[in-house]
Amino acid sequence: MKCDLHIHSCLSPCADLTMVPNEVVKYSPEIIAICDHNSGGNVLPFLKVFEKHGKILIPGIEIQSFEDVHILGYFKNFNDLITVSKIVAEHLPKINYDPEKFGYQVYVNENDEFVSMENLPLGFPTDFSIQEIIDLILDHSGLPAYAHIGRKFGVLYQLGIFPQTQVRIAEVTNKEEYSTAKKNGFITIASSDAHFLNQIGERYSIIEKEIKNVEDFLNLLYSGKVKTIWDF
Repeated sequence: MKCDLHIHSCLSPCADLTMVPNEVVKYSPEIIAICDHNSGGNVLPFLKVFEKHGKILIPGIEIQSFEDVHILGYFKNFNDLITVSKIVAEHLPKINYDPEKFGYQVYVNENDEFVSMENLPLGFPTDFSIQEIIDLILDHSGLPAYAHIGRKFGVLYQLGIFPQTQVRIAEVTNKEEYSTAKKNGFITIASSDAHFLNQIGERYSIIEKEIKNVEDFLNLLYSGKVKTIWDF
């Protein structure tokens, strides 16, 4: 089964407004994770649509630390994600948000109808440290992962090192990043980080087993059973 564990919806300010449930599902592999910037507020309609199509959706989020490092959080259930999302919202900057300048942040329903807009600056860093974000995810039964480690806002790009934390999963985008992550003892995943429909599945991970639910998948991910193309 193919999995793309980092896809944005139209709630992310840098994502296209076509990133709505019934369009994303058309382009998606069997398993995906919706990981919007600093919010899980659009995940529920995606869950409903993916369930109808017999595909698995992992409730996720991409949280930005004050060091400008992006950390992915994967959750077994939607309620844990929403609890984390509400906490993150309290730690975003208090500014007047201009969607024309920073990007539209749109909530959508399962019929792809736009229902409201978010006025918090989701594309800005929180005041959480890397460790505080990791603790927040773990405290709510989530699984943290370093996002796109060698690109902008990736932990290696920003810091030049892997800090000593509980994170054991690293998202890689090329063979060099894969090798570096493996040398440092990380489980690696490859994802598209799609902001547009045609980017979905450009990079993906593989699990050589049929998965029936989110919890089973996350347990296998943590066990290193999810592979990238460089593992073969």
